[in-house]
Amino acid sequence: MENSVKESIVLLSELIQNKCVNPPGNEMKSIQTIHRFLLEHDVESQIFESAPNRGNLVARIPGKEKGPRLMFGPAHVDVVPVENPNDWEVDPFSGTVKDGYVWGRGALDMLYIVVTQVQAFIKLQKENFQPKGDLTLLVVSDEEAGGIYGAEWMLKNHPEQVKTDFLVTEAGGLSIAPGKLAFMIGEKGGAWKRISFKGTPGHGSMPFDSDNAAHKAARAMIMIREYCDSKIPLTTEYLNYLAKGLDLGFIQRLMLTNKRLLPFTLRNLKKRDPQMARVVHSLTRMTLSPNIVQGGTKVNVIPATSYIDVDIRTLPGQDDKYVGIHLKKALGDLSEEAKIESLSVEAGGFTSYGNASLASSEFVTAMEKAVQQEQPDSVLVPFIMPGVSDCRFFRERGVGAYGFSLFDPETPMSHLASLAHGTDERISIKTIEFSQRVYYNLAKIFLG
Repeated sequence: MENSVKESIVLLSELIQNKCVNPPGNEMKSIQTIHRFLLEHDVESQIFESAPNRGNLVARIPGKEKGPRLMFGPAHVDVVPVENPNDWEVDPFSGTVKDGYVWGRGALDMLYIVVTQVQAFIKLQKENFQPKGDLTLLVVSDEEAGGIYGAEWMLKNHPEQVKTDFLVTEAGGLSIAPGKLAFMIGEKGGAWKRISFKGTPGHGSMPFDSDNAAHKAARAMIMIREYCDSKIPLTTEYLNYLAKGLDLGFIQRLMLTNKRLLPFTLRNLKKRDPQMARVVHSLTRMTLSPNIVQGGTKVNVIPATSYIDVDIRTLPGQDDKYVGIHLKKALGDLSEEAKIESLSVEAGGFTSYGNASLASSEFVTAMEKAVQQEQPDSVLVPFIMPGVSDCRFFRERGVGAYGFSLFDPETPMSHLASLAHGTDERISIKTIEFSQRVYYNLAKIFLG
């Protein structure tokens, strides 16, 4: 194992141990860790404090020409909470190294990208690499809570520091078939809503024909779930990318991309690979997931108010009007009395819309060549990420933004989907090694 990979493992473990759980974040601890690490390798960087104990880091290798410009990042150091630490094989904030993996919250999402981009940047700097356009390294806070103090804050407060034409961040290079690697050209949006109901309070001992607000919320949850699974409009645009990239035969392609056959395909896929079925389902529609329900004050009082918070993920082109129309259809006879509003920032809500970059371009070709230097004959397959990332802030400004790294080909995509934000989150050491190389390759190919 080369020294830079060993260093990356140590750095990754330290970032996990820093425990930058968002909220509240406290990401400055990890930002300072990376700043120190860069200085140890004679690389200057600049820290921008966005709030007390929170900040972002920028390093740059100036270009000898005006363009094109490339950014490593934005790569975020904040991580999500751990709900049940006792369910883990190891302490989730130990950064334990075992069985060829680095274990801990954030290892996969997305601290491995932070350390591999930092290492690739250091190597290029040590070689006195002179890129055509600027190569920027951006490490940020707050991605897990909307980017207010991270990528968005940098774009609003220091736009000159984060100017770029293209960027690579989380996550890509996932094996979906032999020689076929998914890379993220876009992402779904997040349009979280709170749906509130009113009822008539009364004594719990006399529930007959009561106007119970909690009953309405319960009905609404079931109706929304059923609408999402069987009635909402479908699109196969993003499955077409998948079918083409996988070189599927006529029958297989038809089963995946025909709207009428899609429900049957999903049922069969659910039996064989439930996690992949969830991914395919998410790529075919706006998803509606009612995840929080509240109502009532005391067990013997019929509740007068209730609400449900719904996680809504939109595909590119689906705006707030589209969300409203289909929520009302999902609620049916309850829609007239339901109050629908965007979830407040205080309640953890934010709104973004589905967005995507070009699926083919000179830059995409450069990414494919960078991968082929490590895994010959590999082909990149365009994919839409079900979740929300910091890419949206840059795509709004015309930047080509892509999820791109390189996983150990033995790691199945379904495995990764279950570990992100999940129990026993971990990243393989082989993936760390591959990703360092592929970021280095990309800079040399595209900016060299």
